[in-house]
Amino acid sequence: MMKTMERKRANKIDDNKILIIILSPLMALMAPFLVWPIEYFFPYPYLVEELIKGIFVYFILPIPDKFRRIKLAVTIGVLFSISETILYLFNFFMLKSLSPIFLRLILTAFLHALTMVIILLPTFINKKLLPLGIILGVIIHYSYNLFVH
Repeated sequence: MMKTMERKRANKIDDNKILIIILSPLMALMAPFLVWPIEYFFPYPYLVEELIKGIFVYFILPIPDKFRRIKLAVTIGVLFSISETILYLFNFFMLKSLSPIFLRLILTAFLHALTMVIILLPTFINKKLLPLGIILGVIIHYSYNLFVH
C-alpha cells in the first residue's frame, strides 16, 4: 500500500514536470503581450522582462535534468523574442522595409535566450541564487538596450 502511494506521488510529480515542459513555451509566446501594458506604465523593459523570465526559470527548476532545463530556457527565450517581434510588427507602417524587423528578431532571439540561460545558471549551484541570475539578466538586457538601440 505504501509503495502504491509513493508511486502515485511520483507519477503526479512527473505529470507536473511534463505540464511545465508543455506550458512554458506556450506562456513564453503569450508573455510579451501580457508584459506590454506593464511596460507602458513602467517603462523599464529590461527590468520587467527579466523578472518575467525569472518567473519562467522558477517554474522550470523542478525539472531534474540540467540539460533539459537549459534547452527549455533557450526555447522560452527564443519564443519570447519571436512574440515580442510580432508586437513590433504593429509599427510596420512606420518602417520603410522589413530588414529592421529581421535584424531585431535575430538580435533579440540571441539576447533573450542568453539572459534566460544566465538567469538559470546560478540555480545550478543553489536555487536561492535565482535573484542573482535575474540581476545579471537585467544588467545584460540594459546594456543591450543601451548599445544596440
